[in-house]
Amino acid sequence: MNYLLLQNKKILAIISGVMVAGSLLHIVSQSNPVAQIEASLSEGAVTTPTVSQTENIVEEIQPATYNPNAQHYIPNAEKVEKIRKYLIKRNSPLAEYAEEFVKAADEFGIDYRIVVAISIIESGGGKKNFKPYNAWGWGKSGFNSWTEGIWAVSKGIGRYYSQGATTPKYISKSYCPPNADNWARKVQGVMNEIGSVN
Repeated sequence: MNYLLLQNKKILAIISGVMVAGSLLHIVSQSNPVAQIEASLSEGAVTTPTVSQTENIVEEIQPATYNPNAQHYIPNAEKVEKIRKYLIKRNSPLAEYAEEFVKAADEFGIDYRIVVAISIIESGGGKKNFKPYNAWGWGKSGFNSWTEGIWAVSKGIGRYYSQGATTPKYISKSYCPPNADNWARKVQGVMNEIGSVN
């Protein structure tokens, strides 16, 4: 009987130790996020960015003027037309800049829909701006033109992409932390709408 009681106490001590170690590990991992790796047979390993890897990107980006070589570049006409039609339907003043969105997206290697979608969520597509020509709630100031804003935000989103944050879900953790999940869902929804425009 005493032997069983002693064994139960040992097992209880081991379980308690594991739980304490797990709690400590959880606390440490919360203060020092670690990139997670997801892998499947059909895809290679994909790094999932953490908040610490993408935080403060907005503050570091300086306004970017458009690429002068982009004047001679002809972007995908179908993408331009999808953006133009979508923004016209929303009565957005950004509709006439559809080609600029695609050029900037191609320049910085981002999804052609994302900067448009963010403008819709943040300002109704440039109808209620945070600062002059800032339809994205980007940084702390405005821009000198819509073109400058499109290129600056596209460059900034490109920085997120370069760190592995290539979807609204991952970008939202630092772009809109207090409302990240809702913001990401809305941005992705607008991206899907743009993609389905005929």
